Amino acid sequence: MNYNQSGARRGKPRRVLDPSVSTTSSSPIPPMQQPNYMYNQEVPMNNDVPPEYGYNLPNQGPSVPLTPTSYGFNQQSSVPYTPTGPQNESFGGSQFTTQLLSQPLVANMAMQYGNVLANSGKEQIEKFLPITSLRYYFAVDTDYVVMKLILLFFPFTHKDWSIKYEQDSPLQPRYEKNAPDMYIPTMAYLTYVVVVGFALGMQEKFTPETLGITASSALAWGIIELLIHITTLYVMNLDTSLRYLDLLAYCSYKYVGINTALLTSLVFAKLGYYSVLIYFSVSLGFFLLRSLKLRVIPEGHSPYSASGNKRRLYFILFVAGIQPLLMWWLSFHLV
Repeated sequence: MNYNQSGARRGKPRRVLDPSVSTTSSSPIPPMQQPNYMYNQEVPMNNDVPPEYGYNLPNQGPSVPLTPTSYGFNQQSSVPYTPTGPQNESFGGSQFTTQLLSQPLVANMAMQYGNVLANSGKEQIEKFLPITSLRYYFAVDTDYVVMKLILLFFPFTHKDWSIKYEQDSPLQPRYEKNAPDMYIPTMAYLTYVVVVGFALGMQEKFTPETLGITASSALAWGIIELLIHITTLYVMNLDTSLRYLDLLAYCSYKYVGINTALLTSLVFAKLGYYSVLIYFSVSLGFFLLRSLKLRVIPEGHSPYSASGNKRRLYFILFVAGIQPLLMWWLSFHLV
């Protein structure tokens, strides 16, 4: 560098670059730090580096074998591997749920909520299906079933037809043989379907579809009959102590006679069938007249000559008189 000094003008010296002086420093830059500038030169693409790494590195002398571990791949760590996938999350969630439910306060709240939910569901079911009432009609035992079957076949010698009560509720059928039940009608209905299949098999007319058709048609006729009786009570404006399940039970006892008549026809043909059918129609009619009388015409009413009691008597005769016709309709084609 030269400093241009002038005697006439004194001030700050002006710096002038001397092109003859080199700008390079006396200490050369190490080869690793020299920038590698390449302009329009043909150089190897990989600079003698193995092609699997794909980096353009300067030539650094003797080639040093490079391994994946030098770049940070596949490094083994002493920290244990902990899965963080859905299985680990589900395991942690289930463990948290177990710990939460083990708390007494949470367990009591869950139990109370479950009880409330069960009671509300039971109330909703009771609106459409009277489970409590059905429990009463199926409260039977072996002694009751035997005595009730004897009463159905031989009702003429029976004297006391009243139903005993306890705290304004009728006694269960197991304690009162005059009470209607649903066990005998249900079993008689199922037996009727089996007997129909057996009778058709003896005649070589059985097909698998026959059992379904028989069961559905018998059930449909039972529902139609029940609806007719309920409509009759409503149209006649009759106030009785009969429930709908009582009517269904009384009207379904006819399947006992149907089964007996069909089984007899397998041995004695039509003669045995009609003999049993006629006898059971009379015994069932007598049974219904005596049983329904105390339920449709309560004690203390005026004699049957009154207009109200006449309508009640007509209803009883209608229920008892339609049973033989339905018994014949459901079984005559099987003889």
